[in-house]
Amino acid sequence: MRIDFEDLELYTNIGHKEIDALVTDSYINNLTYFEQVGKDEGWFCKSSPYYLFDVLNSRDIGIYEIWYDYVKRHIKRRSTIFDYGAGIGTLETMLLKRSPAALTAEEFNLLCMDFIYWRMHHRSAELMPRTGHYDYVISIDTLQRLPSSEIKSTLAWLLTMGDRCFIYINEDSRHPLFNEVPFDVELFLNKKAESVKSFHGLWDIVMKNDKRE
Repeated sequence: MRIDFEDLELYTNIGHKEIDALVTDSYINNLTYFEQVGKDEGWFCKSSPYYLFDVLNSRDIGIYEIWYDYVKRHIKRRSTIFDYGAGIGTLETMLLKRSPAALTAEEFNLLCMDFIYWRMHHRSAELMPRTGHYDYVISIDTLQRLPSSEIKSTLAWLLTMGDRCFIYINEDSRHPLFNEVPFDVELFLNKKAESVKSFHGLWDIVMKNDKRE
């Protein structure tokens, strides 16, 4: 989304076209790039702000924009929201328009998390510390990054955290950082939830303790 590129330019003081050229150059002309990544998976993340641009580009496709819009339209104003695996905070900037009573975001990558904090501060907003329960829990394109043995227990935990959950688990083995999902997600969700529906692959889950529906 354009706002992501605009924020990245403000954050880095580098135009996104220049960043794009530098990222492309790191792949094409840096002969030790893949060797360094192979030795230390965090090398690119820790050493280069252009990692944010790489993450941003991976989300700059139509389906994410469709999912984000769907989530935004189905969240009531002044609600409590927990986004697990927030990426670069695109959804957080959108949800601010819903004036959340509490917005909590967690992201594995600390470079991305720093950018999210900056984006919130830039908008005179702040993230709230994690609490025990939320009106809405969101986790998009995140759970498959966990070790396979932890995916089911983490999903179960997220479901207990929210009255309504929006979950997407990428099960494409070609996806970066993919780990196998060793159980039937739809069957698991239906056993736990009051209702489950899919919106272009995004699970919209109403838990049994949610009396609003």
